Amino acid sequence: MGEVDLRVWDRLRAALLELRDVQLRLTLSRRGQVVLAEGELQILGRVLCERCLGAMPLSLRVPLRVGIGESEAAVAAVDAELDAVAAANGILDLQTWLEDEALLALPMVPRCEVWVEGPCSVSNTVPPQATN
Repeated sequence: MGEVDLRVWDRLRAALLELRDVQLRLTLSRRGQVVLAEGELQILGRVLCERCLGAMPLSLRVPLRVGIGESEAAVAAVDAELDAVAAANGILDLQTWLEDEALLALPMVPRCEVWVEGPCSVSNTVPPQATN
């Protein structure tokens, strides 16, 4: 394992309008052939609102509690409640795994609050008017 290098997180950057900050707190402990990883990934940025098409603030906290091992069976033998992360030949691409976790945590259809009237409270964008 090594340091997290956000410069190589191209997929996350492409999914967001802006990536402001990513913080990682991770504790690793070994249980036989499995490494237990517990912590939290925090992501701050801006994402496109699918309702108003404005820039919407994004603040995510992604809890991490996984077993890293060569097989799901090895992880399940340690703790059946753990999500398994494959480490072929005992090697884990830390950058790819953490970026995958961040991408999976993104909202599928990010939307600001529902408009009642006036500009969007998040982006200050005026909703498009229907024409007949």
